[in-house]
Parts: sequence; C-alpha cells; structure tokens
Amino acid sequence: MSKTRATVCIVGGGPVGLLTALRLGQAGIDTLVVEAHDSILPTTRAVVYMPVIIPALTKLGIFESIKREAYLNKEGITWRDLEGKSLAKLPLGDKHDDEFGGVLLLGQYKLAMIILEELEKYPCVEVHFGLRCCGIEDVTGSEAVKLLCSRRSDNADEIIHAEYVVGTDGANSAVRRMLCIQSEGFTYSDWKMIGTDILYDFVGEEGYTPLNFIVHPEHWAVIAYTGQDEGGGPSGTGIPQYRVAYVEKPDLPSAPEEYLERAQKRLPVWMNGSKNFKLLRAEPYINSQKVASQAIKGRVMLAGDALHSNNPIGGLGLTSGIADAFCFGNALTRVIKHGESQRLLTECANSRRQTWIEATNMLSQANISRLYGFDQKTTTAREAFFEKLRTDSAFPSVVRAGMDKMMTDTFE
Repeated sequence: MSKTRATVCIVGGGPVGLLTALRLGQAGIDTLVVEAHDSILPTTRAVVYMPVIIPALTKLGIFESIKREAYLNKEGITWRDLEGKSLAKLPLGDKHDDEFGGVLLLGQYKLAMIILEELEKYPCVEVHFGLRCCGIEDVTGSEAVKLLCSRRSDNADEIIHAEYVVGTDGANSAVRRMLCIQSEGFTYSDWKMIGTDILYDFVGEEGYTPLNFIVHPEHWAVIAYTGQDEGGGPSGTGIPQYRVAYVEKPDLPSAPEEYLERAQKRLPVWMNGSKNFKLLRAEPYINSQKVASQAIKGRVMLAGDALHSNNPIGGLGLTSGIADAFCFGNALTRVIKHGESQRLLTECANSRRQTWIEATNMLSQANISRLYGFDQKTTTAREAFFEKLRTDSAFPSVVRAGMDKMMTDTFE
C-alpha cells in the first residue's frame, strides 16, 4: 500500500463507495477506498436505477459516460400476467424530451467499472482491492479512526488512520457489526430469490418491454433488460441479455450446479414454453427489509446496503445507495473543506436513515406485494393502482413524486 493515512477511508469498493470517493476526489479530499475482494465482481446484482438519481449522476459529471453504456428505458415499467398480457404501464421519462429522465438499465458491474475509470482523474483518491477491514477503533474525543485491515494476498495486517470512515460494505457490513450496530427489520424467509442472466430476445419473441413485472402467486418475477447484449456488447450488437429474477422454495439443494439445473427447467415458464435461450448464470440472494439502528457512530458513517437493505423489486436498493453516496459526499465536503460543524454529518446520516424508513422501505414493500399478494386487501389495492395508471394521465407523475422523496435533501 502506498497510503496508510487518509482524511476519509471508505470501506467497500462497490458503486456506493466508489461514488462517495468520486465526490470527495472532486473536492480534492485525500481519500482511500479498501475493498475485500481482488476485483469488482460480475455477479447478478443491481441492474435498474430510478430517475431520482439522474440529477446526482449529472452533478458528479459521470452521467454522460453512463449513458453511453446503459440502455435508456423511456417506456418505464410494465406489469404483466403470466401469459405476457399487459396489465398496466408506468411511463417514466417522456420519449420526446431532449434530456433523458427515464429508467437506467445497466449492470452493477459495468457501473462500478465506469466510476473506477473516472476516479483515475483524481490522484487524491486511491482504491485498494484485496484488503479486508477487520477492526475499527474510534476513540471518543480523538480526531482519527484506526482501522485494522488484512491483505487477501498474504493475510498480513495493515493499519490505516483516517479522520472519517464511511462503511459501504453491503448488507452483511463488517463495519456495522464492528461498531455493534444492530440491523433491524426482517428477512423474507418463505422463499429464496434466484437471479438469472440469460440471452433471449423478450421484445422480439414475447413482445415485452425492457422492464417487466410478472404478477402471479407462484411465478411472479422481474424480467429486465441488462443494458447489454451477448458478450457484454452494447444494445443492438447481438442477442439481448436479460435478468430474470424469480423465487423458489428456500429448502431446495443449494449447490451452484443445482441452481443452474433448476433454472434451465424453470425459465421457459416466462417464455411460453420456449427453450431457445442461453443461461449464463443463476445465483441466489437473500432479500430483507432492514435498517441499521443508527447511521453514524463517532466518526464512522454507514451508507448503501450497510445502512439499509430492501427487496430489489423496482431497483430501489442501489438507487437509494447512490443517493446516499451523493449526500454523504456533499456533507463530508462541507465539513472537511468548508469547516462546517460535524453535526452536519449526523444530520445527513439521520436524514438518509429516516428517508429509507419513510420512503424507500414503503415503496419497495408495496412493489413486491403488488406482484404476489392475492389476499383481498392486496388484490383490491393492486387493481386500484392499475386502474389509475390506465385511466388517469396525471397519476404517473404522482408515483414519480413518491420516488423523488428518496432524496429530498442532497446536502450540497
């Protein structure tokens, strides 16, 4: 390592941590990012980003680079039954606008790589992979936090000193646990979600739109274009790559090859029985609605999934995390560069936690129950929601305004 002291140390090198580092780098703040894995992982993670974060990405100067790689979905969301019939549509982004304001479709891996490349412009930021944070000492009254990290390559210890630490290391955050901060909420235990990436033309073969929610008590699913075609190429260069996320019983065998075998048999359910697709990967992931009991402790803050986690229906997880990154980056800049009170960091942390509780959590739970809930109350609410989308031209603006509540204060 060339840097063992930094003004800010960010633990976790995913998009949330890297975007926080980007904002700090643009302000000339000495920043170190440590990531436990040896590289950015190309796993089946986020792929959908709601319009609320587009202004933040624009202000960070990275939106144009993202637009070149992402699929710009101007059609919004379509809810369908299992046969593919459209039940309702939520348009997000006017097709005739000169400035895109719709839904970004881009794999999390590609997003992280774009940010990582952008960070090369800022020598005050260093990113170190293969370095796991395994100890934090934040002494009350001290102006520095000490972190103990372990090098993946040789298991050697490294000590890092930082004035501030931001934990962006995911739902199983080691930073949160080392601070003895409990995660409160619940995990969906009746089913296990499987994320699959496949090569299949849902638009051409099934008449689907790029982002689809399947409503069904058993076979509910999300079918979303990943923004890339076969081989990782841009849209229009080959067979489209789609993410199909569905659920299965939680007690089924869990070997990697068994997930693939079951996915191969299950996927034709959403293709009218067709088997003319190529399965690239099938991976399980846990879904929870949880939030840390506190978002800041001393000079250590939590952001992204380390602070809050929710089901992925509607793409609100990383959307919310990107909002966190922008807000924390702005608040830290004001404190470090402009000498504002550290109380601003507490205000920002509490705001991001409360925003998740009052906005993101409510939206994401409504999104998921709308897909598989068939009791009288949920069915009535779903039909009322769909009817408004079908008949009230002003209603999409109301829905979008609800999403915008995910970032009402940017702390700029």
